[in-house]
Amino acid sequence: MALPFKKGFLTEPAPGGGSSRLQRKKAAALPDEAFLPTQSYDLLDDDEQTADPMVAEIESSEQAYQYSVEYCRAHCNQFNQGLMKLDPMVNVAFANDLRAVQFNRKMWGHHDGSGRGGEQRTMLLPSGIVLNYLEWGSEQAPPIVMLHDVCDSCHIWDDVAQPLADSYRILAIDFRGHGASSRSPRHEYGIDFLVEDLHELVVRLSLNGRDWGGAYTRPWVLCGKGMGGAVAVAYAARHEGRVAGVMLWDYDPDFPKERLCFSPYQAGHFRGQEPLAALLAQQMGLKDDAKYLAITFTNRCEHIDPNDEKAGCRFRVDPYFFLADMSQGLAWTQLRAIAPRTHILLVHNQSSLDWTYERAMEVSRMLQEPSEHGDARGVRLVVASRGTMLDEEKNLVEDLQKLYGGIAAHIRTFADGIDKAARAKLRAEGTVRYERIAQEEIDAKMAEREAIRQAAREAAGFMAKEDPPPPTFADFDD
Repeated sequence: MALPFKKGFLTEPAPGGGSSRLQRKKAAALPDEAFLPTQSYDLLDDDEQTADPMVAEIESSEQAYQYSVEYCRAHCNQFNQGLMKLDPMVNVAFANDLRAVQFNRKMWGHHDGSGRGGEQRTMLLPSGIVLNYLEWGSEQAPPIVMLHDVCDSCHIWDDVAQPLADSYRILAIDFRGHGASSRSPRHEYGIDFLVEDLHELVVRLSLNGRDWGGAYTRPWVLCGKGMGGAVAVAYAARHEGRVAGVMLWDYDPDFPKERLCFSPYQAGHFRGQEPLAALLAQQMGLKDDAKYLAITFTNRCEHIDPNDEKAGCRFRVDPYFFLADMSQGLAWTQLRAIAPRTHILLVHNQSSLDWTYERAMEVSRMLQEPSEHGDARGVRLVVASRGTMLDEEKNLVEDLQKLYGGIAAHIRTFADGIDKAARAKLRAEGTVRYERIAQEEIDAKMAEREAIRQAAREAAGFMAKEDPPPPTFADFDD
């Protein structure tokens, strides 16, 4: 005889009406559709368009660091655990290219070998920061200063600066806390400190000539990418007259805080170079380009211990970096302030994931509108195309060399126009005079110099040991 079913005991119910009662109860229950929401939601779109409330509360470097730590715990595990990784063939090519790029960078200063890298220099600032920068070209040439993006380094400008070195003096700096520049022990990374570092470099290198009245006589161009564009605009706004033109590459004053003021991945720790390379490939669209993936890794990342691969990799940036005194309103105010007195070149990259062409057109149109500061002096928008090429398997592959070459061509056209206008102004004022020299005069002058050099060589061959040293070739130059 079966025991009767009682609530709280794990005995099966008595045969008979138990199962029918369950069926009647289930039939009388509400359908599953009754518990579904009446509206549908696209979670992916909401995540991309809705600002993170935690980011809005960040006001200091310590808070930015804590946010980056929590963000990396949630988003880096998929790379560290191998859930997101490179294609095996791409990974092999990336490892080989990375060794070659790092060797060339260490030996020659450029990823493609000798003859292309800039001279690496350092400068000790009054704040105690050791500022690292690269220099191309002659000191007598018109200067062009280049500023990199957040969580990047000055080497992002290597392929842009090299084609311009024949006509201009190129200076690409590492911001404090980035690349080879030292980090601030007090976490002083506001926009004021970055502008102060840049101004110290400009004053010490005497990039601006002055006349007897104190006015600046040598115009120069300031280029910025992303966060570097914000620093360039702030410098031009605070030091009126020093900068003649500002080039802004993928810079929008309405960028969110996690794009303009810091990087959510700056405190990330990766178990090796492959997980970090997979993240870079996803961010920059380099999943099939092992060469430029290796170049980007060398520019932005480092091994924690070069002698121990198990120590992992990280970005070459202070995890406490944060622009606490930068906001969208301030960025727009400064950009509108320099528009009437400075030439502005907006460069849009077709493959940009942060800045669409429609948004670039909107920013350009807003800057050309009259404001309380006056009419815009000259605002131009150009497009830098990456270009494509066919590989051995007839697949379309993006060519970053065309991107950098195109940006260099736009900068040259922009700087040439500014330099030509400055020369025309000096000529109109009668300050300088330009005379055209015929090619015959140049050839005759070069032949005369060569004859002097040859005579010096012959004289040096007949000299005795007790004779005075021969004159140097520089003594006969004009």
